[in-house]
Amino acid sequence: MNRLLAFLFVPVIFSCSAKLEKEEVLAEESSALLFDYTLDTVIIDSGDSKPYLDMKLVSSDYVASEGLLYNLDPGTGRVDVIDIAAQKLTDQIQFEINGPNGIRRYFPTGIKKTSGDDLIIRDYYDILRMGTDKKLKDSYRLRNHTLAGDNLRDGQEINGMGEVAQDGTFFASYYGYYPSNGPIMGLAKVDFASKSLRLIPVDFKEQSAKLTIRWDFREGKSTVIPEFKFLTLDKHNFIASNTYKNELWYYDAGTDSVYHRVYKSKLTANVKRGNFRKRVRSMREYTLAKNRKYQEVVFGPIVKDPTKQLFYRYSREVQQVPDRGGSFFRFVLTVFDDQLNQVHEEKLALSAAIPGEYYANKTFVHQGMLYTFLDLKSQLAFVRLKPTFYHEKN
Repeated sequence: MNRLLAFLFVPVIFSCSAKLEKEEVLAEESSALLFDYTLDTVIIDSGDSKPYLDMKLVSSDYVASEGLLYNLDPGTGRVDVIDIAAQKLTDQIQFEINGPNGIRRYFPTGIKKTSGDDLIIRDYYDILRMGTDKKLKDSYRLRNHTLAGDNLRDGQEINGMGEVAQDGTFFASYYGYYPSNGPIMGLAKVDFASKSLRLIPVDFKEQSAKLTIRWDFREGKSTVIPEFKFLTLDKHNFIASNTYKNELWYYDAGTDSVYHRVYKSKLTANVKRGNFRKRVRSMREYTLAKNRKYQEVVFGPIVKDPTKQLFYRYSREVQQVPDRGGSFFRFVLTVFDDQLNQVHEEKLALSAAIPGEYYANKTFVHQGMLYTFLDLKSQLAFVRLKPTFYHEKN
């Protein structure tokens, strides 16, 4: 157990409006809170139904107020409804694939159960609002000619893998020069009621291109191992983060401002070093570069606990352990408060392995516990971390 600490961070502030804000520096603070955790594995009873696991739950949505996970099979249009507390599948919703009420326009990539009981389907270029009767209520296309408000420039595109607000009022994502693998220019918000687009320019100080491995294995054909960006919604505010640096950008909708926060870890590196080959010429070089890249620090998505008003993030890095005769992945859990101050980081035991090839798999918080998808091939399962916070006794 470690003493709960709030570590130093330096917010650098960019204003989306004309208002300029001063740089803010918060001093390190101490706390009398202590932290402990336990880990176990949860296996879901799917009955006679085979769960859809091909996208590793990327297309699923956990609803904290219901304690239910909605898992979409984009190929069949079936949604499995899983009761996390009961650890079993309790219902199935079958959507049409094609036709006027079909959910496929390009390829369904995700689902959101709103507080108004609509099910919103992401189809990359289209967002479909489905009613409780499984009929199409409305649709929204992520293109200039279908949206009022701001306009994307030539060559720019909204990333269709964004997030839908819990109240079902808007969609948020990144925008930039995706078709040409160019820079990401900021955040985009699509308001559903007005069918309007708001572009929020953000200087992400992009470094991910310098950390991308590329293999041109034949003329006109290539494969890359990139870094990743994540987006977490905090009611009507956005949290943008990435895999390669201990930082985040917070868009405050109330003040229409973006705050850039850089954190300091005592347990891992704060930025990926990039000590691996970026251009490779063979499968052997590709595999070697990938293995070296995966050993460097990587930060996972930020996940909110809506009950405790806390945020969590897993990170990992290979560390040398001389007395164990080699090197091992060390996993770290970082805890942020409701103002996104870093209040604790915990080095997990060497026996703890948070699943995910590069960053942590789909993770959500159910009744204060972190559930991370565990791929058991034919079974839906989770690694469950139970955190405990308590005050130090005198």
